[in-house]
Amino acid sequence: MSTTVNGTSSTTTPTTTPSTTGTSSVNANATLGKDDFLKLLVAQMQNQDPMNPTDDTQSIAEMAQFSALEQMTNISTSIDTLNTNMTNSMQQASLSQGAALIGKSVSGVDTDGTTKIAGTVEAVQWLDGNPTLQILQSDGTTANLEMGLITLVQDQSSAATST
Repeated sequence: MSTTVNGTSSTTTPTTTPSTTGTSSVNANATLGKDDFLKLLVAQMQNQDPMNPTDDTQSIAEMAQFSALEQMTNISTSIDTLNTNMTNSMQQASLSQGAALIGKSVSGVDTDGTTKIAGTVEAVQWLDGNPTLQILQSDGTTANLEMGLITLVQDQSSAATST
């Protein structure tokens, strides 16, 4: 392709770069990252007209954009890590709270909102995204009770005298 800028003629030929993954499909939802920005910046600098170089203020603005993109990427990564750590910490705290109830007598309502569950807490587990207590009921059966659905907690000695 030939172009003429300010009386200077130049000829460029389109080039293609081989894909590093071996695929040529493009994800429609893909976003440009910092590596893509750098590649574009380098390509722009390599293909600029030597008789009419890029304005310094434009180069500085592009570098500022790159720096901002890099910082946003770092912040996003940090927030993702923080979110994962907080989720794990909250899960461990819930399990610890449930472990403190082992051996206690509890009562509550099942997730259906009507079935009452009462008995002694034997174990605590993470089930379907919720801390769940395994309850040994007076008839010898076990039932699962989500910690958020507990309505009463008693010591074994208090529970024995109140029944």
